[in-house]
Amino acid sequence: MFEEPEWAEAAPVAAGLGPVISRPQPAAALQNRVPLEDESVDVAVFCLSLMGTNIRDFLEEANRVLKPGGLLKVAEVSSRFEDVWTFLRAMTKLGFKIVSKDLTNSHFFLFDFQKTGPPQVGPKAQLSGLKLHPCLYKRR
Repeated sequence: MFEEPEWAEAAPVAAGLGPVISRPQPAAALQNRVPLEDESVDVAVFCLSLMGTNIRDFLEEANRVLKPGGLLKVAEVSSRFEDVWTFLRAMTKLGFKIVSKDLTNSHFFLFDFQKTGPPQVGPKAQLSGLKLHPCLYKRR
């Protein structure tokens, strides 16, 4: 039913690990490319994971690995968006069309995008809608 990619099998097993001498870098710090072939994935999910300053790199990587017509699901903290409509326009320029959006939750926005093709803008083009605010945590 589910087959793990080859690279997943090489991950260390937690049992029996000795003391950690150096802290490994997160995957995002090491590279923007995941070890998947172009157009090999049906669905990609970003759940509270567009936290870096290089959001565009990750969205373009999702476009690269998604099959034509593939689905990109995004769940993000609502307070991070200055203007949702600018974000949606930027996503269109990156090769996605909005399939559904749920802006009714006071804490989270949910989006489903469908891949329509490669990004429609060059790598140097500025996409202001991709600059999200830092997360704000409220004391309760």
